[in-house]
Amino acid sequence: MNSQETIGRKFYDLGNHQWNIERLKELLIKILPTNNPVLDFEVEHDFPHIGKKLMLLNAYRVELEGQYKDSILIAIEDITERREIERRKDDFLSIASHELKTPLTSIKGFMQMLKRLEPAGLPEQYKVIFEKVNIAIDRLGSLITDLLDVSRIQSGNIEIHKELFDFDKMVSETIEQMQSTTLTHKIIVTGATNARVFADEQQLVQVLNNLLANAIKYSPDSNEIFVYISTVSDYVKLSVRDTGVGINQEDQQRIFQRFFRGAEFQKKFAGMGIGLYICEQIIKNHNGTIWVESERNQGLHLILPYL
Repeated sequence: MNSQETIGRKFYDLGNHQWNIERLKELLIKILPTNNPVLDFEVEHDFPHIGKKLMLLNAYRVELEGQYKDSILIAIEDITERREIERRKDDFLSIASHELKTPLTSIKGFMQMLKRLEPAGLPEQYKVIFEKVNIAIDRLGSLITDLLDVSRIQSGNIEIHKELFDFDKMVSETIEQMQSTTLTHKIIVTGATNARVFADEQQLVQVLNNLLANAIKYSPDSNEIFVYISTVSDYVKLSVRDTGVGINQEDQQRIFQRFFRGAEFQKKFAGMGIGLYICEQIIKNHNGTIWVESERNQGLHLILPYL
């Protein structure tokens, strides 16, 4: 369209009225005036000639004095194909994870049987190898469990079983269990909430385990991890702090994206970049917030309601 066909006309009347979309009107009329800018706003619409499309919108209301005052800058990206590719990946992830779980369970069972049938007088080397195999199986099991969690989150099938429990006791017991698995780091907890939280306790244990494991993994040259718990208004707050390598500012914006791993970590540290994604989704499902502050002596923080 040329300038004569656009200037002075309403956005919704342009062309053959293809932009006369209720969801788009909601963005520009109701949301943007009080929430500037609006980022990553999804709009799905069935266009007359090209069919159903999924669009990603970013909108800015220009507030500077001068020629462009009271103008709106809007960027529209067609993400239909990208989302379809993501859906296919999710389907593959779900199928592959389920298929891997069954033989792994069998392998674990056979290893336990071998342990019970272990003859006397075996050399020490055999026992060491046996233990290493068990550790590898457990790690693979944890990885498959995480992949299944990602699949459930993406499909909206993750279940939350809420009940009242002692938050401080949960934190203490989780730290005690994690401490028993590491000889390199001491986990120091301070503060108290004295709160009973109505939430899915096992999912919050999973979050805390993940935060502690990350803190240990990414601080190989230090020997202390600090956990702080407190209440803020009607929320409990938990912070996990380490003195490790830190995360640059650019990567902090993407740290909770699934499968994201900073380039500087990929060669030095093993992982798939799904742990923090799972943590964020669990906390969101509990109407809480999780965020990162990464300089030296900073870490990950989360708050969630307990009333």
